[in-house]
Amino acid sequence: MIGHEIAHVMAEHANERMSTQFATVVGLGALQVAAGDDPERQRLMAALGVGAQVGIILPFSRLHESEADEIGLELMATAGFDPEQSVELWRNMAKAGGSSPPEFLSTHPSRDRRIEDLQAAMPRALYWYEQAQAAGREPDCQRPDLPEPQDS
Repeated sequence: MIGHEIAHVMAEHANERMSTQFATVVGLGALQVAAGDDPERQRLMAALGVGAQVGIILPFSRLHESEADEIGLELMATAGFDPEQSVELWRNMAKAGGSSPPEFLSTHPSRDRRIEDLQAAMPRALYWYEQAQAAGREPDCQRPDLPEPQDS
């Protein structure tokens, strides 16, 4: 998860997202002005707005998420973390998570798509993991001692 979030920064996804949203809003705004006050044209503009959201903004966001997953997978592997655990994480998320919207209406790929994509990228990640292991990179992450819950 941390590698995924770092990957968003490395790939400058926030900048790309702002540019895409800005261009979409400006384009729709220009069309809105051209449409004038005609109710028929206003309904068309509303449909175009929904179309831009579903056809441009959401797919672009899912692309960023998939790219961050792949970069994050490489980051964890090169740091010496077992990349196969990423698939296990998403399997656990799928078990724990409730229902989710259809992928085409979501900002993120479906859990199943993420698992498939991670598995497809696994051979390369395993190569980087083996290189990290050969170089002696073995993370030593300790779970912090947490206080026992107290009854109230």
